[in-house]
Amino acid sequence: MSTEKITRSKSSVNEKDPDATAAVTPAMSTTGEVKEVNTDKDPSTLEKAEAPANAPDESDILTGKRLWLIWSAFLLSVLLFALDNTIVSTALPKLASHFNALDQLTWIVSTYLLTQAGFILIFGQILTIVSTKYIYLTVIVLFEVGSLICGVAPSMNVLIFGRAVAGVGASGIFTSILTVVSYATKLEQRPLLFGTFGAVFTFASVAGPPLGGVFTDKVSWRWCFYINLPLGAISTIAIALLLPPRPPAPNKLYDGMTLGQKFRKLDFVGGFLSLAMITLLLIPLQWGGNTRQWNDPVIIGLLAGFGATLILFLLWEWRMGDYALTPFKMFKNPTQTGASIELFFIFFAFLTAVIYLPFLYQAKGRTAVQSGIDIFPLQIAAITGTAVSSGAIRATGRYKPWLIVGPWFAAIAGGLLFTVDVHTPNAKIIGYQIIFGFGTGSAFQNAGLNLVSSLPWHEADNHIVIAIQAEFDDRPELIPQASAVASFVQLVGGTLGIAIAGTIFANQLVSNLAGPVGDALGHELERAVRQSVTVIFSLPEQLRQPVVDAYVNAVATMFIVIVPAMGIAGFAAFAIRDWNLKERTKAVGGAAA
Repeated sequence: MSTEKITRSKSSVNEKDPDATAAVTPAMSTTGEVKEVNTDKDPSTLEKAEAPANAPDESDILTGKRLWLIWSAFLLSVLLFALDNTIVSTALPKLASHFNALDQLTWIVSTYLLTQAGFILIFGQILTIVSTKYIYLTVIVLFEVGSLICGVAPSMNVLIFGRAVAGVGASGIFTSILTVVSYATKLEQRPLLFGTFGAVFTFASVAGPPLGGVFTDKVSWRWCFYINLPLGAISTIAIALLLPPRPPAPNKLYDGMTLGQKFRKLDFVGGFLSLAMITLLLIPLQWGGNTRQWNDPVIIGLLAGFGATLILFLLWEWRMGDYALTPFKMFKNPTQTGASIELFFIFFAFLTAVIYLPFLYQAKGRTAVQSGIDIFPLQIAAITGTAVSSGAIRATGRYKPWLIVGPWFAAIAGGLLFTVDVHTPNAKIIGYQIIFGFGTGSAFQNAGLNLVSSLPWHEADNHIVIAIQAEFDDRPELIPQASAVASFVQLVGGTLGIAIAGTIFANQLVSNLAGPVGDALGHELERAVRQSVTVIFSLPEQLRQPVVDAYVNAVATMFIVIVPAMGIAGFAAFAIRDWNLKERTKAVGGAAA
């Protein structure tokens, strides 16, 4: 038997020659390792082995009108959850006031993020064994049902339940779309396709807050949820009719297993433990100092439960090995770990600012519509930061400076927002928003770029989604889980950010309303003020201003969490390897040749 030594970045073998396939499959590598290939069976094996590994099947590739119709349907679903993250922000104060449940307000946001974080990794695994089309249709229906429950909710508890259901649906939408992209499009098409994603998110970030304000002031806050129903229905019908079903990519972890055996291998226990762990942390953060004292046995018990569940989760994930939701080997690389920490804390701080800035303005007397317009500077600055950093990175090939400097800009802005009071000119607050938005925008998208330093430059286009797609292009069976892990890190950061910020706000408001202000209001009126921001403007003039001062001070005090969060994000960036992407491209190109 003769053997040939082959050095390459990707390899594949014609499936018609099983013996050659068996010889070459173990040799697949992106590290240029020398492997042996059996060439006795077919002298053309060498040529076949140098074809791109796991190249998309031409019969699966979407083109022309069919591609753009399906993609437009996907963009509608992306618009659903992109708007869902922004349209609700300006409606929150009135929504909480409607149910007299200001102390439960953070659960409207955190429950949605919590169920996303808890289920996104599970869907990432399910997509490796079940046709993407059917998973997508299932999750979009779940999202629609959750939105409908929110729209008709008669109480805050029902609304929170609806947000939980919608979060489960949202957890699978984006990951399903990424999986379809991985097998139904060519790599060179993806920057354009994901560019349209960016346009949708940009539109949602700018249009969402004022649109939520218009619904809240002119129609009803319920339309912030009803709007999802027609958009989701169009997307569901289009995908059901146009997208052909396709079995998932082969995965060696499930070789020889039936579908039932594959399902039993999924890490449902890890998913349950992750959801329980985050919930056991969120509840005491929400209750502590607000509805219960920090030394209350219930709070202590919940925090102890969180610690115990965290240990169980880590032990379980270690036991599951390659079948775990978050395989530990992914985090042995310091670049992976540094990028994950940075993504966690950037989203932690960004979501906190987006949710609570409208509160600051509405407490000062602005309407929901006006508060949505008032935070335009933050959104536009974030978009500008992304555009400027993207252009600079394309010109220089260096991304690490932005990952370090961006968070420190945002940290400075957090400190400045902490100084805001009722007398601070709006021009200053706008300036603080611009600094914060530019800092987060310049670092946020690029935080995933380091994970693709081994890619050709034109493929590593400043977007973590394209980065993951290209990184795992030769291993499509890993794309769903890889995409899910990246999203999981961000969602957990946002969930904890909202919970911690809400706790600081609630505790500070209680403190500010104590003493002479509380005595003047009386117990019942003080409680009403704590439950509803709109009550402020029905108070007598002599009582209104002290309460406005208390609200504004509580929000400003909460902004202090941005400083340590973004500081940690900036320090985490030092762990990330500083590749020069232009030089890295030449090296990879030479190896591939």
